[in-house]
Amino acid sequence: MCRKKITSMYFYIKQGSVLPILRLELIEDGRHDYNKFFEMLQAATITFTMINQETGITKIAKAPAYIKKRETNGCSDQYVICYNWKKRDTNESGYFKGIMELTFSDIIKNDNYSYPSGNLLAPIREELDIVILP
Repeated sequence: MCRKKITSMYFYIKQGSVLPILRLELIEDGRHDYNKFFEMLQAATITFTMINQETGITKIAKAPAYIKKRETNGCSDQYVICYNWKKRDTNESGYFKGIMELTFSDIIKNDNYSYPSGNLLAPIREELDIVILP
């Protein structure tokens, strides 16, 4: 059995910096109702975790993240998941694994459509590798 290798997306930030903001765009795969997912996303609790890849030590544990409306010329609203860095988050250089966790605590019913409760880890198709540059 052949396993598909998960690719990585890289995010670079300088040591001690708080910019740029970490932004993850959701992928519209055509298999799910994108607008309904955004309704569900707005009611979710979103947290960010960052783990040092060399030591396995968690640098950031379930810090609050948020969704923001994406600037677009399209007809429908689209959102990105964001995390605002704090100085202590980037005070050491190195390679880190980033994880956004979306928690859907309540079943939402809207237009005869219901969303299950549970957790979703993002990104799904790629791993988020964060490089803090000295």
